[in-house]
Amino acid sequence: MKTYRIIDANLNRASEGLRVIEEINRFVYEDAQAAKNIKEIRHKIRDASKRFDNLLFWQRDSLTDKGFKISQNETDKGKTDIKNLALRNFKRVQEALRVIEENFKTEGYNNLAKKYEKYRFLSYQLEKKFFELNFQKKPLPKGIYCITDEKFSLGKNNITVVKEMIKAGVEIIQYREKEKDMEAKYKECIEMRKLTKQAGTLFIVNDNIDLAIVTEADGVHLGQEDMPVKQARKLIGNKIIGVSTHSPEQAQKAVEDGADYIGVGPIFKTYTKKDVVDPVGYEYLDYVVKNIKIPFAVIGGIKERNIAEVAKRGATCFAMITEIVGTENICEKIKNLIKRINKAE
Repeated sequence: MKTYRIIDANLNRASEGLRVIEEINRFVYEDAQAAKNIKEIRHKIRDASKRFDNLLFWQRDSLTDKGFKISQNETDKGKTDIKNLALRNFKRVQEALRVIEENFKTEGYNNLAKKYEKYRFLSYQLEKKFFELNFQKKPLPKGIYCITDEKFSLGKNNITVVKEMIKAGVEIIQYREKEKDMEAKYKECIEMRKLTKQAGTLFIVNDNIDLAIVTEADGVHLGQEDMPVKQARKLIGNKIIGVSTHSPEQAQKAVEDGADYIGVGPIFKTYTKKDVVDPVGYEYLDYVVKNIKIPFAVIGGIKERNIAEVAKRGATCFAMITEIVGTENICEKIKNLIKRINKAE
Protein backbone atom coordinates (compact mmCIF):
# COMPACT_ATOMS: atom_id res chain seq x y z
CA MET A 1 0.00 0.00 0.00
CA LYS A 2 3.04 2.30 0.25
CA THR A 3 2.75 2.62 -3.54
CA TYR A 4 -0.45 4.61 -3.12
CA ARG A 5 1.29 6.95 -0.71
CA ILE A 6 3.84 7.65 -3.47
CA ILE A 7 1.05 8.25 -5.98
CA ASP A 8 -0.79 10.59 -3.60
CA ALA A 9 2.33 12.68 -2.93
CA ASN A 10 3.09 13.02 -6.62
CA LEU A 11 -0.49 13.86 -7.58
CA ASN A 12 -0.23 16.73 -5.12
CA ARG A 13 3.20 17.70 -6.46
CA ALA A 14 2.01 17.73 -10.07
CA SER A 15 -1.13 19.73 -9.25
CA GLU A 16 0.79 22.27 -7.19
CA GLY A 17 3.38 22.75 -9.92
CA LEU A 18 0.70 23.26 -12.54
CA ARG A 19 -1.09 25.76 -10.33
CA VAL A 20 2.08 27.85 -10.05
CA ILE A 21 2.46 27.85 -13.86
CA GLU A 22 -1.23 28.63 -14.29
CA GLU A 23 -0.95 31.68 -12.05
CA ILE A 24 2.18 32.89 -13.88
CA ASN A 25 0.28 32.76 -17.17
CA ARG A 26 -2.76 34.41 -15.64
CA PHE A 27 -1.23 37.23 -13.62
CA VAL A 28 2.28 37.83 -14.99
CA TYR A 29 1.68 37.37 -18.72
CA GLU A 30 -2.11 37.85 -18.66
CA ASP A 31 -2.42 34.97 -21.12
CA ALA A 32 -5.94 33.67 -20.49
CA GLN A 33 -5.72 30.86 -23.05
CA ALA A 34 -2.45 29.48 -21.67
CA ALA A 35 -3.83 29.64 -18.12
CA LYS A 36 -6.95 27.79 -19.30
CA ASN A 37 -4.85 25.06 -20.96
CA ILE A 38 -2.84 24.51 -17.78
CA LYS A 39 -6.00 24.45 -15.66
CA GLU A 40 -7.54 21.80 -17.93
CA ILE A 41 -4.58 19.43 -17.68
CA ARG A 42 -4.48 19.99 -13.90
CA HIS A 43 -8.10 18.86 -13.61
CA LYS A 44 -7.50 15.89 -15.94
CA ILE A 45 -4.60 14.71 -13.79
CA ARG A 46 -6.82 14.76 -10.72
CA ASP A 47 -9.89 13.27 -12.39
CA ALA A 48 -8.02 10.37 -14.03
CA SER A 49 -7.42 8.69 -10.66
CA LYS A 50 -10.53 9.97 -8.86
CA ARG A 51 -11.73 6.46 -8.06
CA PHE A 52 -8.65 6.06 -5.84
CA ASP A 53 -9.25 9.28 -3.87
CA ASN A 54 -10.41 7.58 -0.68
CA LEU A 55 -7.56 5.05 -0.73
CA LEU A 56 -4.97 7.73 -1.42
CA PHE A 57 -6.35 9.96 1.31
CA TRP A 58 -6.02 7.27 3.99
CA GLN A 59 -2.46 6.45 2.89
CA ARG A 60 -1.34 10.05 3.36
CA ASP A 61 0.95 10.71 6.33
CA SER A 62 2.54 14.11 5.81
CA LEU A 63 3.74 14.51 9.39
CA THR A 64 6.10 11.52 9.21
CA ASP A 65 7.33 12.26 5.68
CA LYS A 66 11.15 12.17 5.82
CA GLY A 67 11.32 14.42 2.76
CA PHE A 68 9.77 17.29 4.68
CA LYS A 69 12.73 17.52 7.07
CA ILE A 70 15.16 17.38 4.18
CA SER A 71 13.47 20.25 2.36
CA GLN A 72 13.25 22.31 5.55
CA ASN A 73 16.99 21.99 6.06
CA GLU A 74 17.91 23.04 2.51
CA THR A 75 19.60 26.44 2.29
CA ASP A 76 17.89 29.21 0.36
CA LYS A 77 19.80 29.71 -2.87
CA GLY A 78 18.59 33.28 -3.21
CA LYS A 79 16.10 35.16 -5.34
CA THR A 80 14.91 33.51 -8.51
CA ASP A 81 13.10 34.98 -11.51
CA ILE A 82 9.89 34.13 -13.36
CA LYS A 83 11.73 32.12 -16.02
CA ASN A 84 13.43 29.84 -13.48
CA LEU A 85 10.28 29.62 -11.37
CA ALA A 86 8.32 28.36 -14.37
CA LEU A 87 11.12 26.01 -15.43
CA ARG A 88 11.39 24.44 -11.98
CA ASN A 89 7.66 23.85 -11.78
CA PHE A 90 7.42 22.33 -15.26
CA LYS A 91 10.19 19.90 -14.27
CA ARG A 92 8.43 19.17 -10.98
CA VAL A 93 5.23 18.33 -12.86
CA GLN A 94 6.97 16.09 -15.37
CA GLU A 95 8.92 14.18 -12.73
CA ALA A 96 5.79 13.70 -10.63
CA LEU A 97 3.80 12.40 -13.61
CA ARG A 98 6.55 9.89 -14.40
CA VAL A 99 6.47 8.65 -10.81
CA ILE A 100 2.66 8.29 -10.91
CA GLU A 101 2.87 6.47 -14.23
CA GLU A 102 5.46 3.95 -13.02
CA ASN A 103 3.71 3.26 -9.73
CA PHE A 104 0.34 2.61 -11.34
CA LYS A 105 2.14 0.06 -13.52
CA THR A 106 3.36 -1.76 -10.43
CA GLU A 107 -0.25 -2.01 -9.26
CA GLY A 108 -1.33 -3.42 -12.62
CA TYR A 109 -3.21 -0.36 -13.87
CA ASN A 110 -1.46 -0.12 -17.23
CA ASN A 111 -4.19 1.82 -19.02
CA LEU A 112 -4.18 4.42 -16.26
CA ALA A 113 -0.40 4.57 -16.42
CA LYS A 114 -0.64 5.31 -20.14
CA LYS A 115 -2.96 8.22 -19.38
CA TYR A 116 -0.36 9.77 -17.13
CA GLU A 117 2.28 9.15 -19.75
CA LYS A 118 0.10 11.12 -22.20
CA TYR A 119 -0.24 13.97 -19.70
CA ARG A 120 3.54 14.00 -19.22
CA PHE A 121 4.14 14.39 -22.95
CA LEU A 122 1.46 17.08 -23.10
CA SER A 123 3.31 18.96 -20.36
CA TYR A 124 6.46 18.91 -22.51
CA GLN A 125 4.55 20.62 -25.31
CA LEU A 126 3.03 23.19 -22.95
CA GLU A 127 6.51 23.92 -21.57
CA LYS A 128 7.92 24.42 -25.07
CA LYS A 129 5.06 26.72 -26.04
CA PHE A 130 5.38 28.72 -22.81
CA PHE A 131 9.08 29.43 -23.27
CA GLU A 132 8.80 30.11 -27.00
CA LEU A 133 6.05 32.65 -26.37
CA ASN A 134 7.56 34.42 -23.39
CA PHE A 135 11.33 34.04 -23.55
CA GLN A 136 12.54 33.08 -27.01
CA LYS A 137 13.56 35.99 -29.18
CA LYS A 138 11.82 36.07 -32.53
CA PRO A 139 13.98 36.71 -35.59
CA LEU A 140 13.68 39.99 -37.44
CA PRO A 141 10.79 39.34 -39.84
CA LYS A 142 10.95 39.95 -43.57
CA GLY A 143 8.74 42.62 -45.11
CA ILE A 144 7.65 45.98 -43.73
CA TYR A 145 9.00 47.26 -40.40
CA CYS A 146 6.48 49.93 -39.39
CA ILE A 147 7.51 52.90 -37.25
CA THR A 148 5.06 55.34 -35.66
CA ASP A 149 5.34 59.13 -35.70
CA GLU A 150 2.11 60.96 -34.96
CA LYS A 151 3.09 64.30 -36.48
CA PHE A 152 3.14 62.68 -39.92
CA SER A 153 -0.02 60.56 -39.54
CA LEU A 154 -2.61 62.92 -41.11
CA GLY A 155 -4.40 63.60 -37.82
CA LYS A 156 -4.68 59.95 -36.78
CA ASN A 157 -3.44 59.06 -33.31
CA ASN A 158 -0.76 56.42 -32.82
CA ILE A 159 -3.18 53.78 -31.54
CA THR A 160 -5.38 54.07 -34.62
CA VAL A 161 -2.31 53.85 -36.86
CA VAL A 162 -1.03 50.75 -35.06
CA LYS A 163 -4.40 49.03 -35.37
CA GLU A 164 -4.30 49.64 -39.12
CA MET A 165 -0.72 48.33 -39.32
CA ILE A 166 -1.72 45.16 -37.50
CA LYS A 167 -4.78 44.72 -39.72
CA ALA A 168 -2.43 44.92 -42.71
CA GLY A 169 -0.49 41.96 -41.30
CA VAL A 170 2.84 43.59 -40.43
CA GLU A 171 5.02 41.51 -38.12
CA ILE A 172 7.03 44.25 -36.42
CA ILE A 173 6.12 47.73 -35.17
CA GLN A 174 8.38 50.28 -33.50
CA TYR A 175 7.03 52.99 -31.21
CA ARG A 176 8.85 56.22 -32.06
CA GLU A 177 7.48 59.41 -30.51
CA LYS A 178 9.81 62.32 -29.76
CA GLU A 179 7.41 65.08 -28.76
CA LYS A 180 5.17 63.62 -26.01
CA ASP A 181 5.82 63.46 -22.29
CA MET A 182 6.65 60.17 -20.60
CA GLU A 183 3.18 59.62 -19.15
CA ALA A 184 1.60 59.88 -22.59
CA LYS A 185 4.24 57.60 -24.09
CA TYR A 186 3.70 55.04 -21.34
CA LYS A 187 -0.07 54.94 -21.87
CA GLU A 188 0.34 54.54 -25.61
CA CYS A 189 2.93 51.78 -25.26
CA ILE A 190 0.78 49.86 -22.79
CA GLU A 191 -2.11 49.88 -25.28
CA MET A 192 0.17 49.02 -28.21
CA ARG A 193 1.71 46.14 -26.27
CA LYS A 194 -1.74 44.64 -25.74
CA LEU A 195 -2.63 45.01 -29.40
CA THR A 196 0.64 43.61 -30.72
CA LYS A 197 0.68 40.73 -28.26
CA GLN A 198 -2.82 39.67 -29.28
CA ALA A 199 -1.74 39.78 -32.93
CA GLY A 200 1.64 38.09 -32.42
CA THR A 201 3.41 41.20 -33.72
CA LEU A 202 6.85 42.19 -32.45
CA PHE A 203 6.79 45.45 -30.51
CA ILE A 204 9.95 47.56 -30.29
CA VAL A 205 10.41 50.83 -28.41
CA ASN A 206 12.69 53.49 -29.86
CA ASP A 207 15.52 54.80 -27.64
CA ASN A 208 13.89 54.44 -24.21
CA ILE A 209 15.04 51.27 -22.42
CA ASP A 210 13.00 52.01 -19.27
CA LEU A 211 9.84 52.34 -21.35
CA ALA A 212 10.58 49.09 -23.16
CA ILE A 213 11.05 47.26 -19.86
CA VAL A 214 8.01 48.56 -17.96
CA THR A 215 5.66 48.03 -20.93
CA GLU A 216 7.06 44.53 -21.58
CA ALA A 217 7.99 45.34 -25.17
CA ASP A 218 9.86 42.72 -27.20
CA GLY A 219 12.87 44.99 -27.45
CA VAL A 220 14.44 48.40 -27.92
CA HIS A 221 16.03 50.21 -30.85
CA LEU A 222 19.06 52.37 -30.04
CA GLY A 223 20.73 55.18 -31.93
CA GLN A 224 24.45 55.89 -32.02
CA GLU A 225 24.04 58.49 -29.28
CA ASP A 226 22.02 56.22 -26.99
CA MET A 227 23.22 53.76 -24.35
CA PRO A 228 25.82 51.27 -25.66
CA VAL A 229 24.55 47.79 -26.46
CA LYS A 230 26.58 46.04 -23.74
CA GLN A 231 25.15 48.27 -21.01
CA ALA A 232 21.64 48.03 -22.45
CA ARG A 233 21.87 44.24 -22.42
CA LYS A 234 22.46 44.28 -18.65
CA LEU A 235 19.16 46.09 -18.21
CA ILE A 236 16.99 44.50 -20.86
CA GLY A 237 18.25 40.92 -20.64
CA ASN A 238 17.24 38.61 -23.46
CA LYS A 239 15.00 41.10 -25.22
CA ILE A 240 15.77 42.29 -28.75
CA ILE A 241 18.27 45.10 -29.21
CA GLY A 242 18.48 46.89 -32.55
CA VAL A 243 21.04 49.57 -33.38
CA SER A 244 21.03 52.29 -36.04
CA THR A 245 24.25 52.22 -38.09
CA HIS A 246 25.58 54.43 -40.85
CA SER A 247 28.98 52.92 -41.63
CA PRO A 248 30.86 49.59 -41.80
CA GLU A 249 32.66 50.44 -38.56
CA GLN A 250 29.41 51.01 -36.70
CA ALA A 251 27.93 47.81 -38.11
CA GLN A 252 30.90 45.72 -37.02
CA LYS A 253 30.85 47.23 -33.54
CA ALA A 254 27.12 46.51 -33.18
CA VAL A 255 27.78 42.87 -34.08
CA GLU A 256 30.72 42.61 -31.65
CA ASP A 257 28.69 44.21 -28.85
CA GLY A 258 25.85 41.70 -29.25
CA ALA A 259 23.10 43.58 -31.12
CA ASP A 260 20.33 41.36 -32.47
CA TYR A 261 19.87 43.41 -35.62
CA ILE A 262 21.03 46.68 -37.13
CA GLY A 263 19.31 49.51 -38.95
CA VAL A 264 21.09 50.37 -42.21
CA GLY A 265 20.68 53.90 -43.51
CA PRO A 266 19.52 56.38 -44.31
CA ILE A 267 19.57 54.89 -47.79
CA PHE A 268 18.02 58.05 -49.26
CA LYS A 269 17.44 61.57 -48.02
CA THR A 270 14.88 61.66 -45.21
CA TYR A 271 13.17 64.47 -43.29
CA THR A 272 11.70 62.60 -40.33
CA LYS A 273 14.57 63.59 -38.02
CA LYS A 274 16.07 67.02 -37.37
CA ASP A 275 19.61 65.69 -36.83
CA VAL A 276 19.60 63.02 -39.54
CA VAL A 277 22.93 62.01 -41.05
CA ASP A 278 23.62 62.23 -44.77
CA PRO A 279 22.33 59.38 -46.94
CA VAL A 280 24.65 56.37 -47.05
CA GLY A 281 23.30 55.17 -50.40
CA TYR A 282 23.74 51.72 -51.86
CA GLU A 283 27.44 51.45 -51.10
CA TYR A 284 26.88 50.82 -47.39
CA LEU A 285 23.93 48.54 -48.07
CA ASP A 286 26.08 46.44 -50.42
CA TYR A 287 28.72 46.17 -47.70
CA VAL A 288 26.19 44.99 -45.11
CA VAL A 289 24.68 42.40 -47.46
CA LYS A 290 28.11 40.89 -48.11
CA ASN A 291 29.75 41.19 -44.71
CA ILE A 292 27.27 41.39 -41.83
CA LYS A 293 25.80 38.12 -40.57
CA ILE A 294 23.10 39.39 -38.21
CA PRO A 295 19.69 40.57 -39.55
CA PHE A 296 19.28 44.15 -40.74
CA ALA A 297 16.51 46.57 -41.67
CA VAL A 298 17.05 49.28 -44.27
CA ILE A 299 15.67 52.72 -43.47
CA GLY A 300 15.58 56.26 -44.76
CA GLY A 301 13.62 57.65 -47.66
CA ILE A 302 12.30 54.28 -48.78
CA LYS A 303 9.12 54.67 -50.83
CA GLU A 304 6.87 52.63 -53.03
CA ARG A 305 8.71 53.99 -56.07
CA ASN A 306 12.18 52.79 -54.95
CA ILE A 307 11.58 49.81 -52.65
CA ALA A 308 11.96 47.26 -55.46
CA GLU A 309 15.45 48.53 -56.29
CA VAL A 310 16.47 48.32 -52.62
CA ALA A 311 15.09 44.77 -52.46
CA LYS A 312 17.09 43.76 -55.54
CA ARG A 313 20.28 44.66 -53.68
CA GLY A 314 19.59 42.12 -50.94
CA ALA A 315 17.41 43.90 -48.39
CA THR A 316 14.51 41.89 -46.94
CA CYS A 317 13.27 44.10 -44.08
CA PHE A 318 12.23 47.69 -44.82
CA ALA A 319 11.73 50.20 -42.00
CA MET A 320 9.37 52.98 -42.99
CA ILE A 321 7.69 55.94 -41.32
CA THR A 322 6.04 58.60 -43.50
CA GLU A 323 5.33 56.27 -46.41
CA ILE A 324 3.12 54.25 -44.04
CA VAL A 325 1.69 56.67 -41.45
CA GLY A 326 1.34 59.49 -43.97
CA THR A 327 -1.16 57.70 -46.18
CA GLU A 328 -4.94 57.62 -45.89
CA ASN A 329 -5.20 53.86 -46.43
CA ILE A 330 -2.40 52.13 -44.54
CA CYS A 331 -3.58 48.62 -45.40
CA GLU A 332 -3.64 49.38 -49.12
CA LYS A 333 -0.22 51.05 -48.97
CA ILE A 334 1.37 48.06 -47.22
CA LYS A 335 -0.27 45.70 -49.70
CA ASN A 336 1.23 47.66 -52.59
CA LEU A 337 4.67 47.76 -50.98
CA ILE A 338 4.67 44.00 -50.50
CA LYS A 339 3.74 43.53 -54.15
CA ARG A 340 6.73 45.64 -55.20
CA ILE A 341 9.04 43.63 -52.95
CA ASN A 342 7.76 40.29 -54.25
CA LYS A 343 8.21 41.35 -57.87
CA ALA A 344 11.82 42.28 -57.14
CA GLU A 345 12.71 38.84 -55.79
